[in-house]
Amino acid sequence: MSQMKLPQAGLLLWMCVMNRVLDTASALSITHCVIIQYTNITCYWKTADQHLNISSYRLQINKTSCESKHSFISVGDCNTVGSNCSVQPIDSALHCFCADVLASTHSGSIRSPLYNFNGISAVKLPPPQIKDLKPSESPGCLQVIWRMTESIPTNEKCNILLQAEYTTHNQTQSQTIEAFSKKTWEICKLHPGSKYTVRFRAQDKRAHTHWSSWTSVDTTTPEKAPSAAPRLWRLIEPAEEAGKRRLTLLWKPVSWPEVSGVVLSYSASCHSDLDSSQWTCGSINASRRFCILTISDDPCHCSLTATNSAGTSPPAHISIPAHMDTKFPPPQTISATPLDDTRLKVEWTVALNQSESGFVVQWTAVPYTEPDSLHWEHMNKTARGFILTGLRPEVPYNLSVMSLYGRKAGSGLSIVAFTREGAPSVGPNITVVTTSSSGVVLKWDPVPLEKRHSLIRNYTVLYSINGKSATVDTCDEHTSLIGLIEGTYNICVMAHTAVGGAVGPCQMVVVGLEDVQVIPILLCALLLCFLILIIPVCMRMRIKRCLCPTVPDPSKSSLSIWSNTKPCQHKLPSLSPMSSIISVGQTSTYQDYGEKDYVPVQVFAYHTLPHDNNETETKIYNSTSAITYQDPKLTPAQAFPTHFLNQSYTKPDQVIPAVREEDPQPSSDDLLFDSLFSHKSNQADLCGYIHVSQSYAPVIMTVDAYRSLDLDECPHFLQVLPEDTST
Repeated sequence: MSQMKLPQAGLLLWMCVMNRVLDTASALSITHCVIIQYTNITCYWKTADQHLNISSYRLQINKTSCESKHSFISVGDCNTVGSNCSVQPIDSALHCFCADVLASTHSGSIRSPLYNFNGISAVKLPPPQIKDLKPSESPGCLQVIWRMTESIPTNEKCNILLQAEYTTHNQTQSQTIEAFSKKTWEICKLHPGSKYTVRFRAQDKRAHTHWSSWTSVDTTTPEKAPSAAPRLWRLIEPAEEAGKRRLTLLWKPVSWPEVSGVVLSYSASCHSDLDSSQWTCGSINASRRFCILTISDDPCHCSLTATNSAGTSPPAHISIPAHMDTKFPPPQTISATPLDDTRLKVEWTVALNQSESGFVVQWTAVPYTEPDSLHWEHMNKTARGFILTGLRPEVPYNLSVMSLYGRKAGSGLSIVAFTREGAPSVGPNITVVTTSSSGVVLKWDPVPLEKRHSLIRNYTVLYSINGKSATVDTCDEHTSLIGLIEGTYNICVMAHTAVGGAVGPCQMVVVGLEDVQVIPILLCALLLCFLILIIPVCMRMRIKRCLCPTVPDPSKSSLSIWSNTKPCQHKLPSLSPMSSIISVGQTSTYQDYGEKDYVPVQVFAYHTLPHDNNETETKIYNSTSAITYQDPKLTPAQAFPTHFLNQSYTKPDQVIPAVREEDPQPSSDDLLFDSLFSHKSNQADLCGYIHVSQSYAPVIMTVDAYRSLDLDECPHFLQVLPEDTST
């Protein structure tokens, strides 16, 4: 039994070894080889098992006769760690070759199966070289001058193919010819004024799987005048003043290939159909797509042309109807269906008897800001729908469809649509129309379109009083609340969309007092309080002057530093004609009288203010009469006032500034209540000083307003004069 098992075990071992060899051989194989004529042979291989941990590869190439395939001559070998390797140089590709790869691993070596190939079928030519590319004499053609980088034997040139590929505006065309059939090559059917990318490659047609790499160059064909007019549209805005309308002309550039070059400028103008009036935008930069004109209410027609370096395009025309002209009708219906967040499908229907030449679909985000935000598209007369792209979610779009009748357009039919709806960002602002004893009438402004984020479905009126609340649903933008009890209500309105709602600002409303509202009353009360507070503030200085008058300071009087400008004369005048002045305070009176004239009598009194006791001594100064005589020869300018001041007396030859002194008991010689007079050569000169002690407060009383003065009363008046008044 054991003898039977031994041959079976050997057979099993041999099968495992062979299976291992076959597995390792299939794990490494050459995919293909490429021969660059007279340069090198490059072979490529792949490894099926990525876990073999191969450290390096060795490529071995041999050549043999394609007929016998028995004897092999080594061409060369190369080492690499990658998946391809090149053996160079080679003398010719007109041989048959075999190649294998030996891979080194940690556990040993793995060899690939032999790869046999015919050299001519593996040839890859080097890329051709473009020497020149220029416009041909034939219109719409380019002339190509090229050459091969390697010399080709004459008997091999017939096997060389040349392929040209030229691309413009995402359009690619290709041509293939025998390379040496022509000395030059022309590429035709090109569009004028277009930028082309031209590239070439070569192939040995016996090696149909191997093309050379591309050689490319860019060029632009000569320009021509545009062969088509721009697409023109208009936006007519409401008249700002009588007889004038704002017209915005919009256009789209001439499409390729009709543009035949690069547009440099546009020219737009309008002409009245009734008179010779015209309006023009002049030359417009090519980057702009609109022009704004102010035209009359009359019908007119407008034209637009595009200009490039070769000429001007045919004009585009459009007719502008007269103001309020509704001759051509709009489509019957229009609808919009959202497809996703960025697309809307617009559909419309028309009457059977309408003969439209086309349609214009116009859309813009709300609110409309500038002409660049307005989008439009021309549609043919059979179109009944259009898909708008590039939109934004929760943004309202104003969509319009207008029918075209030749160069004229009918009125538009519009709707507002959203790609995706959302809740409003603000609520309505309410206004109280009227109030009564048991109700209130409200209205509110609609939510602005740009803040709705969807279509408003309905409104809810919210109102509350004393902690109780209620709601009223309505689809209108006004409502009446009736059956209310007296009181102050807090009212606001909520706007609803399909997604959500938003509440507007609330307002307090008083119900029960007709036409009386809380806010006006509060404003009036605040205004009244403001006036009550501001008036005393504005009049504080006047009130202060009335309650606390300013008391003059005698020490700051001009008489406190008064001195005579010439020697004083202290001679008593006789009771003959003279001139005198009696003055109290800063008020003086001068009068001239004759010898027998009389003047009013004034009596002066003073109070003694004691320092050490509370007794008050009141004395009536016995100058009960003061006589003022008139000297006709004296003028008012020669009379001087006598001032009754709280000032110390000094003799004329001494001038001592006034000071405040405490005199416990002043003598009568120190009190002067009269004037000092001097009379010389009919000239009156007053020089004197009046002394009143700081301790006395004079009181002036009028005894007899008017009476005659006797001479026997004079001593009482004159006894207080200084004894010596002479100089």
